[in-house]
Amino acid sequence: MRAALPCLLMALALLAHCAEAAPCSSSDVSIVQDSAYTDMATTFIPTRAGVEEDKTAVFITNFRLFCKSEQVKDVNVKASVSFRSGSGSYTVQPKLSNVAVLKDESGSYQVSFTIPERSMQSGEYKVDVFFVGESSPAASISLFHSVPIISGRHMEFLATIVLFFQAYYISGQFKTSQ
Repeated sequence: MRAALPCLLMALALLAHCAEAAPCSSSDVSIVQDSAYTDMATTFIPTRAGVEEDKTAVFITNFRLFCKSEQVKDVNVKASVSFRSGSGSYTVQPKLSNVAVLKDESGSYQVSFTIPERSMQSGEYKVDVFFVGESSPAASISLFHSVPIISGRHMEFLATIVLFFQAYYISGQFKTSQ
């Protein structure tokens, strides 16, 4: 009886480990990206000195996972976000190394994250999707984001100057034609 107890415990431990394992190997997983959204969200915060503008880059992507052409449903996954500019190597974003992934009953998954403007860079953001308990990514999605050189009030000021010079040029054309 004593010899059977350790064997039973090992069998239960092996069964528990198999239950947490990925539904299939990473080489058999494919991903279909249903939608992707990247934009800048702006919040205006009133202060004693006036109005302060706070900008945040927003990333949202919806996708489905497949294992040997069969849709993977109701499997827990997590994500990690990496960044690269140009053709350089990817750098894992420390604050985005363990991003939650939402799932619904139809088998769709969603990843969303934000990055403050002061930390934002133009380039490719790669979302690696992992089955919970696995250390290698099952699939990846790329999201591209570009930070405008001129934005917000600077853009409004530049547009006003351009409109002024256009009006000045047109008024000069009317004076010479009279």
